Amino acid sequence: MTTYVSPIGFNTTSVTRTLLDYGIDGEDTVILVRPATETDDNRAAEAVSDVERLLQEIEPQISVTVRRIPHDDFETAVMNCSELIRTATGRVVVSLSGGARDVLLPLTVATMAHHGEIESTLGYSDIDGQVREWMLPNITVTPSDGAHQTLAVIGNHDSEISIPNLTKRSGSAKSTITRHVNVLEEDRLVTARIKDRVKYVSITFTGQLFLVTNEKPD
Repeated sequence: MTTYVSPIGFNTTSVTRTLLDYGIDGEDTVILVRPATETDDNRAAEAVSDVERLLQEIEPQISVTVRRIPHDDFETAVMNCSELIRTATGRVVVSLSGGARDVLLPLTVATMAHHGEIESTLGYSDIDGQVREWMLPNITVTPSDGAHQTLAVIGNHDSEISIPNLTKRSGSAKSTITRHVNVLEEDRLVTARIKDRVKYVSITFTGQLFLVTNEKPD
């Protein structure tokens, strides 16, 4: 079972195209997020009805609900979106497309805060109409100072780096470097592969972002 969470504006394309491209089944749930205060109640209701109508034609058992968050209290809006994600059942897929900015930004912040609980984050392009999966960075990671230093060595390497080379460059014991890499891999700060019994490590987008926002003075 999958729970889809998506903001919805008056144009339903960003919602329906994303759901259809990703795939939806009868046991799935769709949660449409809207502002608590509407600028046009009739158009808002029509947009929700359009989504419900389309999904019912595909699979009558799909559940569609509407959750409303305040537009005038950012912190409360983020916490409401956080609760929505935390209480969702099954796999959670979030679409960060469409809807009012008052809804989209709080949902984006909550999605990044709950990085480990999100199965997939999708985005519908206003430019070419394509649906793409976005690999959002994990902004909640807090590696130790030692792991941070190891990550910096990996990040300063132009391409992937082997554990033996990483050990040599860092000046630490191989066991220490291996432990750091395992932790960094769990936090998705690096990816690793093994070739000819040698482990190679590459920094990820999350790792790059962590380094530039947590730069240590020399």
